[in-house]
Amino acid sequence: MTKWNEIPAWHDMDPEVQQAEYEGQALAWEYRETCKVWLRHYTRMAKALVAAFGEEEVLDILEKVWWDLQYEGGKTWREDFDRDLRGALKETFVRWHCGGLSLTTGQMAVELKDDRWHLLHLYCKQKEVALEMDSRKIGISQCMGDMAAVRGWSPNIVMRFPNAQLRGNSYCYQIRDIVEDADPSEDEWSKEKSEKYGWRSIKKLEDEE
Repeated sequence: MTKWNEIPAWHDMDPEVQQAEYEGQALAWEYRETCKVWLRHYTRMAKALVAAFGEEEVLDILEKVWWDLQYEGGKTWREDFDRDLRGALKETFVRWHCGGLSLTTGQMAVELKDDRWHLLHLYCKQKEVALEMDSRKIGISQCMGDMAAVRGWSPNIVMRFPNAQLRGNSYCYQIRDIVEDADPSEDEWSKEKSEKYGWRSIKKLEDEE
């Protein structure tokens, strides 16, 4: 079992490690802010397409495209997961918690236990840009890609996210589970998944207002 509170405290790390993390923080934040510039351009493009062709058609297409891209990206790690499923998941856990991604997402309350990886994010680039540009449905249409990437890793891992900042939560909470068998439909984007996790889940909230 690996717990977030078992990660060494900074003052217990070697000075070289402390120095590397200190120097890497500014670079990681610059990367994060650069990503937000890209997200603003993407959002403007998506809004223009919605205005021209309609919200449902455009956001379904964009969400599915993100799903397919992330699935193929996840498959680039499949050889590692096929060779050692639990070992590869632990390596990813450590890399995400201790690497540059942790500096850009503010990962907390992280735990890997009993074939289940809990991951909590305090920061969200998509949320910040989406609130700035009033585009939460466009933003969350990208987030479903995280589920697709996990399916790309292995047919024996599935992901859910019970909390999402773009739906009003104060943090994003993701769970990745190792399973014996997964329904083949887990590999595919669907409107049903969108209604539960994607842009359609926010549309339902707006429709109830």
